[in-house]
Order: sequence, then structure tokens, then C-alpha cells
Amino acid sequence: MVFTLFLLVTSLCIIIQPSSAFQLRSSATIPNINKDALHNFLATPTHWPQIVLSSHSVKCPSFATNRIDAPLKVGDYVEEIFGLPPILPLSVVWKCVISDIDNGRLEFYSQEGVAGFANQCIMKFDIRQDRSNGCTVDLIMRFEPLNPIVPLGIPLLSVDNNLALNVLLPRVISMRSY
Repeated sequence: MVFTLFLLVTSLCIIIQPSSAFQLRSSATIPNINKDALHNFLATPTHWPQIVLSSHSVKCPSFATNRIDAPLKVGDYVEEIFGLPPILPLSVVWKCVISDIDNGRLEFYSQEGVAGFANQCIMKFDIRQDRSNGCTVDLIMRFEPLNPIVPLGIPLLSVDNNLALNVLLPRVISMRSY
């Protein structure tokens, strides 16, 4: 019986073994902010826990010398702690690889990703001034799953991203003056 259960679980893991990257997209229009201000807000890691439900906190990794309470520049690092600390503390060390305020591009990359869950992680923002007094922002998250349970969390991550852009980000922006 135990051997049969082992074979069943092993077979299932082989069948649903992750083999390709996942990509999630979210978009929103954020009123009452210009493109440069929104870029700087999103490039400042200390703002992330204010707008992302799953983001618990951020800190500067021990090997980095940059600040996390100011917009990150290309080459800067931040460690994001998320999940359910202290029960399930997950983290990812992001490196800023693109910060092009003029063209509204902001991109973070983590080759190692989240240990045991995902690697080759990308978080990319495209920000455009809209015709009103606001901006449109597109978020693309991409990662390669490392175990077969990761795809089960995709719907939660998608909801988290959409809440961040469409509900929490506009609310936090509305409480500030830009």
C-alpha cells in the first residue's frame, strides 16, 4: 500500500513537473500622478509592502550598499520578504536591471528566485502617461517553477498583483501629493 502510494505520487510529480516559465500580466490606470513620480514610487522598495498584500517587508541584502528607501538604480539590490512570516517566510533578492524613467521602464530580476519554489524571476513595469492627469502601468511577472505545487499558487499571485495595481496602489497614491 505505501509503495503503491509512493509510485502514484512519484508518477503525478513527473507528469506535472514544471517545464516552462509562467508569465502573469496586470494593468491599471492610476489617477493623479505623473509618469516620473509613479516610476520613482514603484522603484522605491519600502513602498512595496504598502501596495502588495503578500509583501511583508523589504531590506537591503548584506552584500549590498544601496538604500531601499529611495528609488533603486540599475545594479542596486533589495531583499523582499513575503509569504506568511514567521510561519512561511519566503524571500527573493531582486536586482534592478532597468530603471529608465524617461521611457517608463522598470525591471527587476532574480536568477535564484525563491529557494525551492521558483527561479529566473522577472518583475517588469511599463509606465505611460495617459491623456488625463494619470498613468497607465503594466506589470509582467515571469518565473520558472521549481516544483509541481507552484502552479497551484498562480491564481493567488494573479489576484495579489491585480489588487496591488488596481486597488492598493491608487489608494496609497491618493493619500500622497504628487
